[in-house]
Amino acid sequence: MGRLARWGRTAGRGAALVAVVAVVVAPLALAWGVTTTRVHDTIGVSPATFSLSTDGRSALELGLAGTVYVPRAKGPFGLVARVDAPTDADALPDGTSDLASLVSPQMLEVYAGLYHHPGRAIDGYVDLLRARLVHDVLLAEVLLTVVGSGAVLVLRRVLPLGEVGRGRTAGVVLLALVLTTASAVAVGRVDRTPASGASYPLPVLDDTAAAGATTDSPVLRLLLGDAVTKIRVLTQRQTDASDDYRTRASAQLDAQAEAMAVPEKGETAVLMQSDMHCNEVMIALQTQVRRMLEKQAGSEVPAVLAIAGDLTTNGTAAERDCVRAERAVAGTKPVVAVTGNHESDQSVQQMKSAGMDVLDGSTRTVGGLSFLGAPDPERTELFGASHLCGTATETSMGTALRRRAEDDKPTIVLVHEAYAAKAFLGTEENMRTFDGSDVFDVPASAVFYGHWHRSVPPRVVQNSDGTWTLVMELDTSGGAIATPTFNHFSTPWTPPAQEASFPVVFVDDETRLVTGYQLYSFATDGTVTVQPRVDVGPTS
Repeated sequence: MGRLARWGRTAGRGAALVAVVAVVVAPLALAWGVTTTRVHDTIGVSPATFSLSTDGRSALELGLAGTVYVPRAKGPFGLVARVDAPTDADALPDGTSDLASLVSPQMLEVYAGLYHHPGRAIDGYVDLLRARLVHDVLLAEVLLTVVGSGAVLVLRRVLPLGEVGRGRTAGVVLLALVLTTASAVAVGRVDRTPASGASYPLPVLDDTAAAGATTDSPVLRLLLGDAVTKIRVLTQRQTDASDDYRTRASAQLDAQAEAMAVPEKGETAVLMQSDMHCNEVMIALQTQVRRMLEKQAGSEVPAVLAIAGDLTTNGTAAERDCVRAERAVAGTKPVVAVTGNHESDQSVQQMKSAGMDVLDGSTRTVGGLSFLGAPDPERTELFGASHLCGTATETSMGTALRRRAEDDKPTIVLVHEAYAAKAFLGTEENMRTFDGSDVFDVPASAVFYGHWHRSVPPRVVQNSDGTWTLVMELDTSGGAIATPTFNHFSTPWTPPAQEASFPVVFVDDETRLVTGYQLYSFATDGTVTVQPRVDVGPTS
């Protein structure tokens, strides 16, 4: 008992020491996090680094072009965005990459989204930086606590300190806390943004979230004055065009309410989506379709929203609210999704935070149906080339899903690209001309994929046991241009640039086979077509 008591006292003193050291070093950990935390993301098409300032203002650093200072901060803390490199010259018109490209019509359209919803974009970047800050501060706290506790123990052994009274101990701790706090404040007050030197006001931003902004560059002042004026005209035109399209399309949907098919007795309805690319108009119109179905068939219809990837345009922090809006398409119903080649790891976290079930190669039951899918193995930057994210390819991923499906027998398989679907099905045919004649006994009731932004008639594979598998290539739900270039692209805040469409799929509750689908099509002129339901079965 005596030995246990001694161990208990030793453990208690050790815990007390660690707790005291943790409090003393906390200001240093916070200062370390504030002064060193960095996150990397993209603004438009430009890679950028985000950090914190402690001088009560925010800044946008554009390298040699100059810096814009914005009098916005949370207490002493502001956001600093440093553009790390100019846009890839090969992506710009005529290969130019000078300052004039910043106010080209194409560049203005790329960045117009920041003017449409500046608060949403900034909040996304701030949340990304905040999460990293918390991580860095906690890591620094742990390391400093370990080092500090070890240093105290060493000092007690090396120096003949003897017994120290409680009062004296409290005084030493208080003094140490004051010193670390003072050191942290001193470090935090060091301004890491560039010295502003000459200051030129930017009155063109006075009626925006950046009111009161200044710049250290007279050239940048002239460029921004021209650019902001053009962006105001551009965004107003985009808003007017989007509002007009949505009003006309919404009215046509309402007029075709009686043509909307609802699930028959013993069926479950699944609302499908692919390649929405954050298009605000089509997100609103697909939400309207869901609400109209609920009104006609009850709150349980559709049972689930299934997404085959490419929710975003570039997988950035600024698209966080777009992901939330796409989750809201389903209302209170669940959402199951796979990522596309335009999503990033950050997009996956946004999707999960929004409440989506993101498939990762396993089978999950969502909305009463079993889904199997995996993230797209490729990543494509806006206007950039595609590259593999790891060792997996479209073919290897599709093959792995096929092996899993042989055991799990999922109702619906979701992949993003046709190459993955081709591997899953085991066909040698081109998926554009695939007719199912060389495929037998597919271990799933339906296979959906997107990516190509094209309209291809669905195919039905007849299995040897009398069942069937629907194979459907999903067109772009957002009307996004299939192969964007710097001179020809679509944006989230404009009407569809090409036909947009999405189906509602009906699944038999007993057999789990797809028994029909209905396609909703939206032309670029605002014409909406609610096509008749197409039945699917052994004779289709």
